[in-house]
Amino acid sequence: MSPVRYTLITDGPSDRCLRRIINWVLEAIPGVASVGFVDQFADVRELSERPHGRGQKAKLAVKLFPCDVLFVHRDAERASRATRVDEIIQAVQGIALLRYVPVVPVRMTEAWLLIDERAIRVAAGNPNGHVALDIPPVGRLESLPDPKETLRRLLLTASELSGRRREKLKRDLPSRVQRVADLIADFDLLRHLSAFSAFESDTARVLTEITSQNQ
Repeated sequence: MSPVRYTLITDGPSDRCLRRIINWVLEAIPGVASVGFVDQFADVRELSERPHGRGQKAKLAVKLFPCDVLFVHRDAERASRATRVDEIIQAVQGIALLRYVPVVPVRMTEAWLLIDERAIRVAAGNPNGHVALDIPPVGRLESLPDPKETLRRLLLTASELSGRRREKLKRDLPSRVQRVADLIADFDLLRHLSAFSAFESDTARVLTEITSQNQ
């Protein structure tokens, strides 16, 4: 059997860090681990004719990045996970033979990166820093009003920079957030979060179906 090929579409380019989390989940699924997988990120920003609406974006992603399964990201933000999943279902309707998995962090992607102090310190460029970091306990991550701002604040604090060097780091924060994701070796703590548990369960179900049918 050939490696499983997946494509990820996201709310924005900074959410591409979800690939690291998806890959970690896939590596734990026996059927996928035995054949391997290929990950693709559907970045449609460079196209001369951009898609209008999530449905058109999903169709274009599948056309340009053919895959066995489409991971569709949507931050919950102020809505419920169920609401966002319904929106994803509507967006992918009509795409023939498509298997898909909703990826809906509560409230947003950065909440899933607030689990590893060491990764944050290294990504901030100050791995041996000792300044206290007020990292929320995992049980509070889904109730944070703005996880993106929380992670960015932690990166700035961890850097212990000031003046122009701090301003330079502020401009570089999107890549530092990606670096946090790359540095986290184990996302097991996320299994305490309902949204992540639902995502992992959906992923295991869909990927097991794919690998079983292709044996």
